[in-house]
Amino acid sequence: MEERYEELADRLPAGTWRVDPNSSQVNFRARTLFVLPVNGFFDRFSGELRVDQDGDAQGELVIETASIQTGIGRRDEELRGGGYFLAQQHPEMTFTVGSLTAGNDRLELNGTLQIRDRSLPLSFPVTAIAHGDHLHLEGRVRFDLGRAGLDWARPGMVGRTARASVALTLRRAN
Repeated sequence: MEERYEELADRLPAGTWRVDPNSSQVNFRARTLFVLPVNGFFDRFSGELRVDQDGDAQGELVIETASIQTGIGRRDEELRGGGYFLAQQHPEMTFTVGSLTAGNDRLELNGTLQIRDRSLPLSFPVTAIAHGDHLHLEGRVRFDLGRAGLDWARPGMVGRTARASVALTLRRAN
């Protein structure tokens, strides 16, 4: 039996889709004073995407800020507290989907990232692949750390921008 994968460029299949955290990734990359990359990920997150029959989408991706991992324990602790994520006071950051639009053979995801007390509008292309009761979404976006309220470091210590990338496998919930 041949399995069928379908890359989607105009709309997502209708239904309620839940993120499978065991088959998904939420990663980031920033640069330090010495132009060295800092790569990391969040290992605890959840989410749901609801797509109606017209292709309109709503949903959210909720990320536990204390789950940040860069491979260096001391740095991870500083990122969890120290005026950066303030994970005890703000245990989650949330990306809320505002809309999903199609054009030029691609999908564009529009929404708001809520970090601490800041709301940051974001828009970025996503690749979508459907396979039976699974949906795979990939996207990356660059954003200004200052606008996100994450500019605590002295000037030059951390670059002004970071890149977030997601590779999410969602399973049909209904």
